[in-house]
Amino acid sequence: MNRVLRGGVSALGCLLAAAVVVVAVPQPHAAEPVTISYRGDLAKLARLAPYSAVAPEGLPASWQPVSSGLPVGGANGAGTVTWQLGYMTPDGSLASLEETNASAAGFVRRMTNNGTALAPARLDGRTWSLSSTPARGQRSMYFTSPAGFTVVVTGNATWAELRDLVGSLRPVAG
Repeated sequence: MNRVLRGGVSALGCLLAAAVVVVAVPQPHAAEPVTISYRGDLAKLARLAPYSAVAPEGLPASWQPVSSGLPVGGANGAGTVTWQLGYMTPDGSLASLEETNASAAGFVRRMTNNGTALAPARLDGRTWSLSSTPARGQRSMYFTSPAGFTVVVTGNATWAELRDLVGSLRPVAG
């Protein structure tokens, strides 16, 4: 076998071996969610919200905040303030607080993924509507105040965990 052919076969063998290693060895994934601080969004919410905003208070440290966003205007329309705060629950599920002064029907439909209505629940003196979207493993609790703001607590967390999040909601001092 000539040298050029032997070198080519050798190089091809090395490339195949490298490809096998890349495919066979899984990439490491984050074992723990990245905890974020939502303090900045909460302070901005207190300044900008034209409604009586609420935020969780007193959740155990095992509830890890993993996302927060505060779009003003945008997809929900001019003059709207919308806050999204996502948590990883102690058992690794997701639970999210979504609140806005946008049109309630469309907002609830989007946040619940057109969930199927269930019997309402009474928590902390307020009646919450419940819905479920089984195909997504999603459960949702929501209400719209007479003042025109809507709060949705949703995720693949258990009903008990969603109730814990609802029970932690307190008015934001602004």
